[in-house]
Amino acid sequence: MEDSEKKIWKDIRLKNPRKKPGCAILTVLLAGSLSCCIAASMPATAKADAVVKVSQPANEASLTAMFDPESKWQWMDNNFELDVTTDDVPREGILFTADLLIQSSSKPRFQGRMNVVANLLLGEEQRWVQSAVPAQIRAINFQQETTQNGAVWYRSKIAITFSGTVNTDVNGIWTEGIPYRQAVNRPVTGIKVYIAGTQCDYNGTIRLENPKLAYTADMDDGVSVNTAVSPHDLTEITLQEDVLLFEDGKKQRLPEVKLVDSDAEEITVRTARYLAALGNSDHVIFGHQNSAWSKAGTVMSPLNGLTNSDVADITGSMAGVVGFDGLSLVGEEFGAELWNSKFAWQGMQSIDIAALGESEANVKALAYLSDYCLTRGALITLSCHMPNFSQVRMRSGCQKEKEPAYACYDFTASTARDKDGGSAQDILPGGKCNIQFQAYLDMVADYASQVKGTILFRPFHEGNGTWFWWGTSACDAKTYKEIFRYTVEYLRDRKQVHNLLYVYSPAAKPGFMTETIKRYPGDAYVDVIGFDNYHQTDLSGSDEWFADFSAELSEIEKFATQHGKLLAVTETGANTSKPASGDVVTGLTRVGCSDLEWFEKLLDRVSASNACYVLLWSNGSEMFHTPFVRAVNSDGSLYGHELLDDFLRFYNDRRSIFANNQKNFIFCIK
Repeated sequence: MEDSEKKIWKDIRLKNPRKKPGCAILTVLLAGSLSCCIAASMPATAKADAVVKVSQPANEASLTAMFDPESKWQWMDNNFELDVTTDDVPREGILFTADLLIQSSSKPRFQGRMNVVANLLLGEEQRWVQSAVPAQIRAINFQQETTQNGAVWYRSKIAITFSGTVNTDVNGIWTEGIPYRQAVNRPVTGIKVYIAGTQCDYNGTIRLENPKLAYTADMDDGVSVNTAVSPHDLTEITLQEDVLLFEDGKKQRLPEVKLVDSDAEEITVRTARYLAALGNSDHVIFGHQNSAWSKAGTVMSPLNGLTNSDVADITGSMAGVVGFDGLSLVGEEFGAELWNSKFAWQGMQSIDIAALGESEANVKALAYLSDYCLTRGALITLSCHMPNFSQVRMRSGCQKEKEPAYACYDFTASTARDKDGGSAQDILPGGKCNIQFQAYLDMVADYASQVKGTILFRPFHEGNGTWFWWGTSACDAKTYKEIFRYTVEYLRDRKQVHNLLYVYSPAAKPGFMTETIKRYPGDAYVDVIGFDNYHQTDLSGSDEWFADFSAELSEIEKFATQHGKLLAVTETGANTSKPASGDVVTGLTRVGCSDLEWFEKLLDRVSASNACYVLLWSNGSEMFHTPFVRAVNSDGSLYGHELLDDFLRFYNDRRSIFANNQKNFIFCIK
């Protein structure tokens, strides 16, 4: 692997594959020939596809390998190179598929995962272009048993798509997010296949068989499924003056509301009234964190029919509520570079990062993304995993006379889980960290002032838990209420931000209402009361969990009603009790879900309450809380996670509200 290719991920650790006693041999064999399959659904106006020529693969190649289970990304120094050529530039959406086999006397049980990465080699100089998403293989994926030359092997399918954006070498620097059409501009002259381990303890022989290049989306990776349900949304809501009209003929008048901010913008008052009306109905808005840009499925491409959103891939609509976090304001989750690479090339306005400075550019990027969602019918919520402000330091080279106060601080040096080094009391007026906290709130205010709609602002969430610095293990109830109230007063009164609805959201756990009541900031500081409640098993025992969920939702609903507040399920989702092998965080199981009606059951419980929305946590390559799409088949069906049909039934149900149900009035709800 060349030096530039070794930069494929930032967190890389290579092991020298010198042979040691007891080390396993990783042998990569290539069987079969490569072929090019052209999808029947290819547009008639498209240019004729490249002709793929294949020479006989090289003889068996072997290398000594020992995966380190402590390593997050451990690359093998060697790779397998396929002698493949095309007469023309391959169009976007070309797919590399193969079988991966490992030798084992019984079903494989190794920990962690193998990441299979494919690079197209272009032109005579064989410049490399890498797919943005590797194939991620675990022991459970090796299902099919086969015997070859007296040895038992287990087979897994891999599929790697080159579409949307790719990674490549730009002036000797490994670069992410290059549009496919910009990077792939010469014929293919070869393919390299790499294998990396993530917390993987497998050591043994690996084979690569039946490699193919294809344009068709119809495939089988041994894990994903094809959908049997089509999107057929039954929800129809319209807003006529102060009355919501539903598809079943029922009407719901927008009730009057009393908000924390008596000077709230008209659009914010109307949004709160709309949410209150939904709470009085059996309808509920579906929400999803980071839904507009972060996904677990295949990257978007105009030719593969996919988008920047797993939810939109499945349903054709964005989530009805899109969640963001303060981590995006400081560039840790989203930022200006991602905006420019994922959205600006689609015709959206780009951001001049050099002219604005990184800090202001990242704030503007999230404001742009928020407006992008609003114009498509989604509401916006912002949580804040704030850093421990005692650990926040000044940035070097800060120009105080030219930059906003928040640009002078490094808010990425600490996390919300850092509980050492200072007291929550320190961020209040007179405290040693108040100036840093004010700068952070200035950043929130700058963001809110640029957003052309309402933001459901959710600071200090799960404050009745022990895991954040504002939680019970580091912040007493009196201080918690003080910092929540100060936050509201600073944004509302000092910064004159009037498009926020303030959300108080404790975590559901045994006896959670005692601490929820004790830490409640007061009616003058809260517009929405919600709670965060996750299914912490692998969907097993779901009936028991849903019974507990309903009981806890009833408790928080009574509390919200007593205080005259809106109700929401501010975070939920199915979380495995521990990360899957090779993952660093928890989420929905990748395969083998024991309840294939989980989303429908969730809708039944939430729609029976006064909750106006329910938000699932985010999707990503390491974690996801909704199903996702691998590909769109030639017949229009979807191929991907096994809960796709369940989610489509959830979407089709008249009670669920997505962005497309609101798009005709939510942005202009005045």
